[in-house]
Amino acid sequence: MNKISAIFSAFDPQLNILSSERLHSGLSNDNFLVRTDRSAYLLKCYRDHWPQVGLDAQARFAALQICPAPIWADKANRLAIFEYIEGDIAQGSYTAKLINKLVCLHQHTVSTELMDIKYELDYYRNSVLYQGYQQTVEASLEYIYSQPRDNGFCHNDLVKENIITNSSGMYLIDFEYAKSNDVYFDLAALVVSFELNLQQKMALLNTYQRCLAKGQSFNFSIEKLKHYQVVFLVLCICWYHERGVNEKVEILDKQLEYLLK
Repeated sequence: MNKISAIFSAFDPQLNILSSERLHSGLSNDNFLVRTDRSAYLLKCYRDHWPQVGLDAQARFAALQICPAPIWADKANRLAIFEYIEGDIAQGSYTAKLINKLVCLHQHTVSTELMDIKYELDYYRNSVLYQGYQQTVEASLEYIYSQPRDNGFCHNDLVKENIITNSSGMYLIDFEYAKSNDVYFDLAALVVSFELNLQQKMALLNTYQRCLAKGQSFNFSIEKLKHYQVVFLVLCICWYHERGVNEKVEILDKQLEYLLK
């Protein structure tokens, strides 16, 4: 509590902290919900990289009601304070309004390096777990690289835990991995997170296409979506396994097994 008080004194010494609570949903960072006499805030303590690209994107898209706004940052100590959006982790299914927000995000005109999916997967290539999936992954990557790209500015971690829902709609949070990528990576993440069947996948692609500006190109492909599901699932399985979250590994492994039937 003393450390949080010191951080908030640097942010705004006029604030009176009423309560603070550690949130256990995030595995990459330390997150705290801090309620003050003025408002509620989310304090993020980054353990890994400083997500400047993601913070800049959130500042832009908060004005469009897509995500919470970053309010204060201390890069030297890897700390950031955000407005806190009250709500619950998304369950059930996505909404068309969420897809419209996602399209808006994807059209963000910022220049970043492209996410290299093979590079991300290669981090796990020496693990026994990954080697069991290696042939499947290589086949999916070969297919993906043979297809036209649909590049955009992507969230890249679009699991349900990063979608907050309340009476006002659905909001995206946690932009730590945001950068340019093929938009099918985000679409595959939604498919995996909401466990969509084939009919629902087709509906997702149709909704996405309808939300695009007139004349904007989009390579509609259920097969491409399937191969992005494969690489997204394997990345998630290896990520959760490395952190000992075995219940997630089992759930996602079953999804992958069903997908490959």
